[in-house]
Amino acid sequence: MLTNKIFKCTLFSVLVSGLFLAGGCGDKNAAREETSVVTKVSGKTMGTFYSITVPGGFAGGEAGLKKLAEDEFKKIIDAISTFDDEAELSKFNAFESTQPYPVSEYLADIVEECVHQSRRIDGAMDISVGPLVNLWGFGKKKTGGRIPSQEEIDEARKYVGSDKFEVRKTPHGPFLLKHDRRVKLDLATVGEGLGADAVARALDRLDVKNYMVAVAGASRSRGMNPKGEFWKVGIEDPSKPEHSVFAVVCPLDQAMSTAGSYRNFFKDEATGKVFSHAIDPVTGRPVEHSTLSVTVIDRSTFVTDALDTGLLVMGADKALEWGNRYDVAVYTIEYKDGKAVGRHTKAFDQYLKCAEK
Repeated sequence: MLTNKIFKCTLFSVLVSGLFLAGGCGDKNAAREETSVVTKVSGKTMGTFYSITVPGGFAGGEAGLKKLAEDEFKKIIDAISTFDDEAELSKFNAFESTQPYPVSEYLADIVEECVHQSRRIDGAMDISVGPLVNLWGFGKKKTGGRIPSQEEIDEARKYVGSDKFEVRKTPHGPFLLKHDRRVKLDLATVGEGLGADAVARALDRLDVKNYMVAVAGASRSRGMNPKGEFWKVGIEDPSKPEHSVFAVVCPLDQAMSTAGSYRNFFKDEATGKVFSHAIDPVTGRPVEHSTLSVTVIDRSTFVTDALDTGLLVMGADKALEWGNRYDVAVYTIEYKDGKAVGRHTKAFDQYLKCAEK
């Protein structure tokens, strides 16, 4: 099981929280041959839900598709789980030493890529932020909201940050090192993305032409839906208690994920101030902007999962500025003047226009 430091909007079946699988949209010149043979499976993994749809049917049927998915999920859990004491990352976290700790190439690559994505967005996403999340009462034990002192925040920040640990690759294999023995890493923020990518790659290896893979708020799609149209996905309206669609997009064979800050928070009874569980690793405090969710479309759900979390922490204005500067498809929803307002980068245009057809 994995938990997320930032709420990851869930995608499964037809109705989803954060994202919705919808009908289809398509190029008028594209083939629209509707198929009645569809293999669908769903289940639970990493503390959340997954679903897979294969128009045209999967050669191994539902049982084969489910086994393919859960075999891929197990590899990820065995590497990055912080609940399973036998998982690689759990063992590293329990290793209270600054000596090099041997790990697999797989885990080393994940940590290295997370650090790379974190640096792209100035440390707004940090896989060592757990101590601060726990300090504010949003951690695994769910102690309820509490407002820590500045001294407590400063102490926790001493062992939070990508400069507090290191990936070292040598001829003898890869190692992880802690520069402070109290460092603990949590890769839950990219777990869903890793899962969706892994299943998509497995289907690609089998030359499956059409599929939709969703693990919570991370989705990978390819080809056409059962109606012979491009896959269409909806972004949830975070300003409404019921599950409803705010915007609809066609991912166009790309990866897509959404992170939101609107479901996990606490209110200080003395002041009435609301504190989000989206913790800024730079300040050590919950964010105070009005951004409710951020959706990213990119080459892989590992990348989108890493970016959406950090861009949510940055807030809509900075997220959109960053997305336009680096030509990344970003869609933000924020609360303004009593209502939810959506904005997006130029790179996101094509995915919205496709959905209008």
